Amino acid sequence: MTRPWWYGVALFPVVVVTTLLARVGSRTFIAVSSTGGDSNVAAGIASFVLAVASFWGGVLVAVVVLGCLLADIRALGGDSEWSPSVAWGLAGLAHLGGAVFAPLLAVSVPALAYYLYRRHDRLGVVENSGSAR
Repeated sequence: MTRPWWYGVALFPVVVVTTLLARVGSRTFIAVSSTGGDSNVAAGIASFVLAVASFWGGVLVAVVVLGCLLADIRALGGDSEWSPSVAWGLAGLAHLGGAVFAPLLAVSVPALAYYLYRRHDRLGVVENSGSAR
């Protein structure tokens, strides 16, 4: 029987969005801070808050993705249809690193997408009743 841990793994695109938002927020903060005038204080504060919240939100979601990926691998460990390798955890670890160092997302996003594709291909879609199609 499969458990719904894959729902947490499916959150992996959120980290890409939060990384982009953090980059936009930090660039806006730098641009606003480098120009003079008191009228830019609100924009500077807003962009700083956006950058910090997006960065830490991305790190939090990446930790959730890694935890759910490891839990899903463990839950499927004894499954006769598909037993994923623990090496898939490296994709989750790269994704966590990608929340801080964005080029790692070029490795982790396709790897996690392939993991979910392969999981769906081997196990099918799990309905609410627990039976696979």
